[in-house]
Amino acid sequence: MTTLLKQETIRQTRFKIGGMDCASCAAKIDTAVRRLDGVADVSVSVTGASMTVSHGGALPEDKVLQQVARLGYGIVKAEAHVSPISDKAHADHVPNDHEGHDHGHAEPGQGWWRSRRTVLTLACAAALLAAYGIGHLFPVAERWVFLAALLVGLVPIGRRALMAALAGTPFSIEMLMTIAAIGAVMIGATEEAAAVVVLFLIGELLEGVAAG
Repeated sequence: MTTLLKQETIRQTRFKIGGMDCASCAAKIDTAVRRLDGVADVSVSVTGASMTVSHGGALPEDKVLQQVARLGYGIVKAEAHVSPISDKAHADHVPNDHEGHDHGHAEPGQGWWRSRRTVLTLACAAALLAAYGIGHLFPVAERWVFLAALLVGLVPIGRRALMAALAGTPFSIEMLMTIAAIGAVMIGATEEAAAVVVLFLIGELLEGVAAG
């Protein structure tokens, strides 16, 4: 009887994830969601752009949405109901990389060229080009304009690094990028730091396009 009750109370809720294009992205989301109360298991599919959360009873969906959104990913609930599953079905469940294949890169289902990541990359690249131009015309202001260009891209990256750290992933690629950029500024390599941040964002964007 106890086993039957346990089987009936294990449920799954599925979400669509946007902007998740690598294994480290999936790991960050997995770690963050597992920390929520009531969550029994998490299955994240990168190519399927989805996450299945196994839980007992009611799932605090708003907290799941907030937790994932804080990391910089788009998330929506994939279905309007939760489906009971048995322990055996849960044990046998294998993430299907082809389930709900929805190529979102900001909000699920949104084209990559309209995503916030694309906008950020273009803005950061434009700021870097502007910094080169202004620095050439006004050499005395060169350091400051490159610092401003750097901050255009580094502030969002740093925010994602902080949110990932608070969610249980302190050594994310965003954190390493943030530390490296700050270190470069401290040794006077502000121009190089700004260029590296742009290249980092371009790399992330291309990775997302390739994954989707």
